[in-house]
Amino acid sequence: MKIKDIQNVIELLKLASFNEKREEVKDFEKDELNINQISLPSKFEDIFPLISIDGSYCMLFSFLGMDTWVALFRIGITEYRIKLIGDKIHYIMASPPKVLDHLNLLSFNQSILNSQPEVFSKVADIVSVFQERNPGLFASNIMSYLEDKTLEEISKTARNSIILKDGALLTYKALEREPIYKNIILNCRTNNNMLAGISKSSTTHFFASNYTDDYFLKKYYDEKYQDLTYIQVPEESIKKQTKFDIWSLGTYFSKLHKKTSKWFRIDIGHDNGDINKLFSSIAAYSKVQLIPGYPVGLIEAHKLAKSVRDLKKTYETELIEPLKVFGLTSQDILYGIVDVNGRELYSFHEMLDQLSR
Repeated sequence: MKIKDIQNVIELLKLASFNEKREEVKDFEKDELNINQISLPSKFEDIFPLISIDGSYCMLFSFLGMDTWVALFRIGITEYRIKLIGDKIHYIMASPPKVLDHLNLLSFNQSILNSQPEVFSKVADIVSVFQERNPGLFASNIMSYLEDKTLEEISKTARNSIILKDGALLTYKALEREPIYKNIILNCRTNNNMLAGISKSSTTHFFASNYTDDYFLKKYYDEKYQDLTYIQVPEESIKKQTKFDIWSLGTYFSKLHKKTSKWFRIDIGHDNGDINKLFSSIAAYSKVQLIPGYPVGLIEAHKLAKSVRDLKKTYETELIEPLKVFGLTSQDILYGIVDVNGRELYSFHEMLDQLSR
């Protein structure tokens, strides 16, 4: 970059008044928000156990000439309960962490799609609408399906629990997830479970600001509401969207800890008729000092899920011999060890080491 250009940008920035509230924010604050302040439960031992689900994936091989990728999906499941020792909260694992792995092909090849569950064809059709057949979009939608099926199974077997899913409780209409979510909600009602989805990040603008909703609330409402707070997104804002099916009773943004650095989007799927109790209980599980305001169960489930990316090279090595036995040549495999965009992932020396094992 040229020094002259940098100086010009700095001069232009001086014209902005950073400490002055934007006009749209002033106008917005005249409207009433549905703001609720809550406190932590009085009896921590009575809080339901927390079951959390998070998923991730990695592409192991890309066979771009066939529009086909080998992908490994991983779902992490944790279960915690609260134990009070003295006046300190301790998070105790109520059951061992679980990891569910799914290895499969992502492909736009019709012969392969015909041999896979219907959801693969549905997702392939959605992704094919875009000019570039994005394997990342393909993978993320299969990942959400696997998470939803896991959620359905857990809602069936769990009793008197809080079930948290990473991400919003919504799906593309074209994916037709209504049967799955009807079962999930019915199971929660039958088994006295509470259900919510918590998003790590948000790109929405429901509060009519140029800022994303989470940043808008952090910037303008953090000092005003320093205690535990949740704010409902106006229903008319939710109804404006047309691409997604919404599976929640309501969409909220919540500050789950006084020292949190973020307001999280929380979709409520089932609250057993006591939404304050649900938010208060989630907040009780969100007192980890490393990441205050984010539930401990989702923190640990995320660690489990992301390990599939951390160990990507190991899984690739594990697949090389079966691919050789299948009949792929070394050249086929070398071309396959690329990232999802088709770029060379490793040096030739590293690939040669793997192939010669």
